[in-house]
Amino acid sequence: MLGILKTTLQNIDKDFFCVDSLNKLTNTKTNACLFCDDIINEFILPVNTNVLQRSHIFKFSGTLITDDLSRSQDFVNTSYAKKRFLYLYHLEWPYINDLQYKHIKRILLNNHIELIARSEQHAKLIESLFKKPKYVMPEWDYKTLIEIDQNE
Repeated sequence: MLGILKTTLQNIDKDFFCVDSLNKLTNTKTNACLFCDDIINEFILPVNTNVLQRSHIFKFSGTLITDDLSRSQDFVNTSYAKKRFLYLYHLEWPYINDLQYKHIKRILLNNHIELIARSEQHAKLIESLFKKPKYVMPEWDYKTLIEIDQNE
């Protein structure tokens, strides 16, 4: 089972593509749920999957995926999760104020957290800076999510 970790669903590209893929997964054999604290009232898509509070990740025993660098800090304390993935959808770390290398090293070089890149170009950059991403997944592609669920 896949668990997607978000803080708030907003009308931004990565949230739209994520929910669209989760909705497509409901028509497959891949089970998934969304861990999220808030969905804005104006969110443009229906969410057709199970939605749980973010705090439930600490009891989740499936595969966790987040596209939020700050939320990936929670992965350090999720002992039940079978696998943990950080999806580097946007290469945002250069734009985060006061972010130090030691903060991202704890996540991006963590042996218990695998990386997912959005494109081959991103994968090459991520590998040269940190480690090789295990998957390349354009725009939350639901077929890649199925592959992750089957392989992990």
